[in-house]
Amino acid sequence: MSLLEVADVTHRYAGTKAAPALNQVSVSVSRGEVVAVVGESGCGKTTLGKLVAGFVRPTTGSVRFEGRDIWSLKGKDYKTWRRSVQMVHQDPYSSLNPGLTIAGTLRPALLRHRLVGRRGVQDEMLRILALVGLDATPAFLRRYPHQLSGGQRQRVAIARAMSLRPRLIVADEVTSMLDVSLRVAILDLLLSFRKGDAIDDMITYLFISHDFGVVRYFSRGGRIIVMFYGVLVEEGPTEDVISHPCHPYTYLLLEAIPVPDPDVAERRAAPASLVEQSEGQPSLTGCVFSNRCPLAQAKCHASQPPLTDVGGAHLTACFFPERIPAVTHLVEGINQR
Repeated sequence: MSLLEVADVTHRYAGTKAAPALNQVSVSVSRGEVVAVVGESGCGKTTLGKLVAGFVRPTTGSVRFEGRDIWSLKGKDYKTWRRSVQMVHQDPYSSLNPGLTIAGTLRPALLRHRLVGRRGVQDEMLRILALVGLDATPAFLRRYPHQLSGGQRQRVAIARAMSLRPRLIVADEVTSMLDVSLRVAILDLLLSFRKGDAIDDMITYLFISHDFGVVRYFSRGGRIIVMFYGVLVEEGPTEDVISHPCHPYTYLLLEAIPVPDPDVAERRAAPASLVEQSEGQPSLTGCVFSNRCPLAQAKCHASQPPLTDVGGAHLTACFFPERIPAVTHLVEGINQR
């Protein structure tokens, strides 16, 4: 049984008449796995994360944690689930309450979930600060968010999530607002918790990002899910999706990655047939990408292609996956980031 099951979820925000933010999305995540969700702004990544974390209730479909619908949980079961699933947000400047000290941020949840008694709560907070690479001192606990750098704030946000000893972390663009020099350190910090030694259990990640370089680094050995306009268009093992995309949208995302080496950049020029129509409004009838896809034919405009296994647990919602070229030269560029 999977740890997390998102089954045929559709979500439409109240008051909007546009296409749904998520359209019949299904995702399965096993214990200890890293699943990365990739796509451009507005594709539904953050909405999916909020549904998994229980901040938003889906319009239709279900979100199940250990086989139970999270919206049917009550009492002790709800409290256990609420502690088991935590979210680390994108913006470390707004995700922390500016009126609370670091101790005020960490202490209430520790006490509410009875993870430690009042006499031992400060020692536990200091232990957590040390785990995330912050000053484990009483003086640091008395600081306010405005007294910290962006990297320190994000570490505090991670400490807040990890303090509850969760089983699943939804990490939503956790490095996008940090300096480049800090990003790898934050990613390594999150990955260090996968072993389960420091917080009693192995952490499972739903990692949300628009950056394929970051995704590849974080989800090595895991899976990538590619979304476009609320639809899951491709899914598969990380290296397989990056080196052999089977959907034109995934290919174009990879093609958009800047490459610092001019020799690699010259070799990576995409075939004109795959970029000549890379702009356009999403389709509301057939394949969601058909209005932007240069490979689209009549059947693409008429019906939505189902997710089909093309081998090795690699799924794509494209009628012509064999027409997407491999991108070995793009992988070379990613390796140099």
